[in-house]
Amino acid sequence: MVDLKDYTLDVDLKQGVVPISKAASSLAALIKRSRANHQPIIVTQKGYPTGVILDVDLFTALRELADIHLENETVEGAADPDASA
Repeated sequence: MVDLKDYTLDVDLKQGVVPISKAASSLAALIKRSRANHQPIIVTQKGYPTGVILDVDLFTALRELADIHLENETVEGAADPDASA
């Protein structure tokens, strides 16, 4: 598993938010920047956030954490008979 201490989910508001038109024309550079800085990049459309570019290692780590969380929720729900009431 990736050490999440190397990453930040904080977004650099000066360079970490790009309009979709710029993202489309410079996707490779944005992916490279995200990997180098260990930070997500927010993609906007008409001024609203619509997507995120993440380093694949960070994405994988977040998926693993989500899976663990869901497994724990399922186990806790099964162990608590009052949870379904």
